[in-house]
Amino acid sequence: MKKRTSKKKTVTSQKIQVVKSLKTTLHGGHALRTGKEVVDRSLLGKSPDKSQKISLGKKKPNQYTGHTFKNKSERFRLDGHKLLHHLDRVLDWQRNKRIAPIHIDMGLTKFCNMGCVYCMGVAQGMVKGALIKRDALMRFIDDCGRLKVRSIAFIGDGEPTLNPAMYDAVVRAKKRNIDVGIATNGLLLRMDRAHDLLKNATFIRFNLSAGDKKGFARIHQVSEKSFDVLIDKIRNFAKIKKENNYKCTLGIQMILLPENFDQVLKLAKLGVKLGVDYFQIKQCSDTEYGEIGVDHAAYKKAQGILKKAEKYSNDSYLVRVKWSKININEETQLYKNGFRKYDICYGTPFLGQVSGNGKVYPCGPFFGKERFCMGDIHKKSYYGIVQSAKYWKVHKDIAENIDVHCDCTVGCRQDYINKFLWDIKNPPEHINFI
Repeated sequence: MKKRTSKKKTVTSQKIQVVKSLKTTLHGGHALRTGKEVVDRSLLGKSPDKSQKISLGKKKPNQYTGHTFKNKSERFRLDGHKLLHHLDRVLDWQRNKRIAPIHIDMGLTKFCNMGCVYCMGVAQGMVKGALIKRDALMRFIDDCGRLKVRSIAFIGDGEPTLNPAMYDAVVRAKKRNIDVGIATNGLLLRMDRAHDLLKNATFIRFNLSAGDKKGFARIHQVSEKSFDVLIDKIRNFAKIKKENNYKCTLGIQMILLPENFDQVLKLAKLGVKLGVDYFQIKQCSDTEYGEIGVDHAAYKKAQGILKKAEKYSNDSYLVRVKWSKININEETQLYKNGFRKYDICYGTPFLGQVSGNGKVYPCGPFFGKERFCMGDIHKKSYYGIVQSAKYWKVHKDIAENIDVHCDCTVGCRQDYINKFLWDIKNPPEHINFI
């Protein structure tokens, strides 16, 4: 007696064969444009082949045996925004409620111990000796806690370590449940307060735009020996962090200019040796008058170097280029041929700014422009300033009268959130078809 031949399809890793009776053309169906035979999907997945290798490109489809490829979660979002994690505040804004900032960039001084060739603070009016007084700073921290501000970055116009109250302000902010970040050139960091900073700060970012002594002196306009001082401090901060299991993130930020293209790979390698968590490369911002003289088109020449630098990333060290702003003259998430993809700055209520002299503004490039000054924390509490009619009048002035394509700095601080908020304010049709 002859054995009955099974008419089930056979599947191999090289070719999928379908029995003649299952071809679509024999059932009145349409032929595929490729001329390929159709798989009978009712038979798939019933007996998964668990012996096969689970690796990208090797696994056969419709086995349902688990994940083949897993994307790594994004530890640091250095090229984007995080407003999606603060939708409660966004919803209040949509309902025209008066909101407190989620985050505040704050200068603690109006002067610096370096003379970096790319410094935006120079255009904002540096004043030697000008700083926020201790009492006003501590009151400001308390007000931010009361307003439910979620983070503050001592990142503004002058060097924050020149204000002796910075260390106590970091500790106080932690007690008020406010995350604090510090951006510093690092030369004057007090090692006797290293534990206070690493225990209480969310991040410390070192502004370092050169990977050797000569490049350091050229870009930061200080002596070559200062390079060794800074490298030693970064290394010691990383060591203390590791020994005490502190959660504070340590990073290096490079401002990219044609003058330091040759320093990119040196810094990428140096970051690995120093034990920091990340190395970020960003564009050089310019004023609305182009006073710093940034040629964004020149960044094209550095594309290969930047991509090579990112390859130094490993499981404990991230190298990230801010591509959306580096490619500012190209088609990006934020820009098209140098023009923004939004027409109104909606971001100022979410991201506040305080200059190193204590004056409150909606945005850093408006420092010194009295029309946009919202108050002074030496003269009035920050809580009172945020509640004042003047504060909201300035925000309204920004939205109604600022031409973001002309009046604002290229690559501004608000870019990412402005694009997000613009999309919310200008929804497409048929939004329910998600």
